[in-house]
Amino acid sequence: MIILKKENKQKNKEKKKKEKPILTEEQIKKRKTRNTRIAACCFLLLLGVGVAGNWYWENSDISAKINAVSSDRDKILGEATYVDATTQIAKENAYFSSARVERQTARDESLEKLQKIVDSTKETDKAHIAAADKIASISDIISTENKIETLVKAKGVNNCLAVINEDATKVNVIVDSKDLTDQIILQIKEITVSQLGCSYEDVTIIQSN
Repeated sequence: MIILKKENKQKNKEKKKKEKPILTEEQIKKRKTRNTRIAACCFLLLLGVGVAGNWYWENSDISAKINAVSSDRDKILGEATYVDATTQIAKENAYFSSARVERQTARDESLEKLQKIVDSTKETDKAHIAAADKIASISDIISTENKIETLVKAKGVNNCLAVINEDATKVNVIVDSKDLTDQIILQIKEITVSQLGCSYEDVTIIQSN
């Protein structure tokens, strides 16, 4: 019996521990007020830490280092763009220079052969005259090409190469211009027609880039 009484007392104690005390309305209000104050204090503390951290960031060497790295990166990107543009211009200039050399080489070879005919004592007078006329025609073609190129570039085109065919009836005009508008095309054709005396249909405009 004594053992049972002790067990009952122990169980009663455990029940009392598990049972939550019933709070009055006034006690509930006080607890809510206390929780609100604790939350407000935590918010102010976090806000203060954030402001202090931002101030430290702005006034420390870390900020300076990060900003410097960002600035250097932007500078490098700008330089890369400039280099790409410069490289593109260099390629275009190299293309036109190479094309002019090839054109001149072909003309020089033709002129050399024709001059040999003119100077040859074995050729007939008719062959001499034909060769001389051909030399004059090539000279006129070279002069006309130079005029077309000069006038076209005067219209704002970066570079230009005119290649007139052997009969001086057709011409290809190669231009370095990103914005090849209808107005520029018409101007190029008008220049070419006026210099060569061909029709508009015989002028072919080619954009190099």
